[in-house]
Order: sequence, then C-alpha cells, then structure tokens
Amino acid sequence: MRKTYVLALSLAISAGAALAQDVAPAAAKSDVRSPRIAVLDMARVSAETLLGKGYASQLDALKNEIDAEGTKKQNELQKIDVGIKALQDELEKQGSVLSPDAADKKRQEIVRKTRDRQAFLEDGQQELQRMRDRAQQQAQSLENDFQVKAKPHIDAVVKEKGIDLLLDSRVILAVSKDFDISREVIVKADDAERAAKVKAPAAAAPGPKAPEKPAPAPPKP
Repeated sequence: MRKTYVLALSLAISAGAALAQDVAPAAAKSDVRSPRIAVLDMARVSAETLLGKGYASQLDALKNEIDAEGTKKQNELQKIDVGIKALQDELEKQGSVLSPDAADKKRQEIVRKTRDRQAFLEDGQQELQRMRDRAQQQAQSLENDFQVKAKPHIDAVVKEKGIDLLLDSRVILAVSKDFDISREVIVKADDAERAAKVKAPAAAAPGPKAPEKPAPAPPKP
C-alpha cells in the first residue's frame, strides 16, 4: 500500500514538472511583441518637401542651362548650313559663266566651310557632353546632400512612433496607408526648413551699434 502511494505521488510530481515546463515557454512567448513596421516613400518626400523642391530647382537650372547651350549651338549650325547652301547655289547658277579658277575657288570654299561645320559639330557635341557629365555629378551630389539632411527627420519620426522596421516603398508591392510615414516626415522636414529660414535672417541682421567711447580729455597744463 505504501509503495502504491509513493508511486502515485511520484507520478503527480513528474506531471506537475512537465506542465510547468510547457507553461514556461508559453509565458515567455507571450512577452515577445510583434515588431512595429512602417514604410517610407522617399520619392514623395523628395518631391513634396521644401528641401527637396529646393534641390529640384537647382537640377532644373542645370537642365535649362544645357538645353539653352544646345539650342544656341543648333542655331549656329543652321547658319553655317545656310551659308554652305548659298555657296552651292551660287556655284550651280554661275558655273557656266565663272572662270575655271573662280569656280575652283568657290568649290574650295565650300569644302573648307563643310570641314569647319564638321569641326564645329564635333566640338559642340563634346562640350555638351562635358556639361551633361558635370550636371550628373552635381545631381548626385545634391541627392547625397538631400539624403543626409532628410535622415534626421526620418529618424525622429521613427523614434516618436516606436518603429522597429522601416521599409522602402520601392521594394513593397502593396501597403496600407496606415503604415506609410511619408507625410509625417514631410511635415517635420518642412517645419525644420521654415525654422532655419527664419533663424538665418535674424543671425545675419547686424546687432545694435556699440556706443562710441568719448575721446580722452586733453592733459591739463
């Protein structure tokens, strides 16, 4: 009888220990919360913030400069073509009355102007390409500067909302607007930009002029 009681007690203790082991992991799992995830549309931030619009205006200025130079060179090239065409028409119309030497000089002039046209075209293309290369470098520099200046505002929103994982909208196929923090970042960036513009004129304004020190009195005789 005693052995039966001891055996039953041992089984009960073992079952209790096993139950405690099963409950402990479950309790531990319940303490782990799901990560807070958000999505950021950086293209929207760049397009809608005052900071991004400022950089965009600089990029537009670079593009307009290249386009203006391209249009200028194209107009000059058309003038050269008009001059060459005029010489060709003269040679065709006056060929029967021109002396061989005069006709030969006219042909040589046409050849020379045609070579000058080709050299002008090649030089112009190279100059425009150099301008495009410089503009590309400046655009990359502006993009990097924008990323650096936008990051503190992104970090601030992430911290305020307690976000654990921030994803780029470009790698997301679909997302609910509830997870998009782009608007919050835009507001924070614009507030900082306006505050900086208000502070800049105040810092640049001259302070009150210090009173002039009176001239020392002449020594008494």
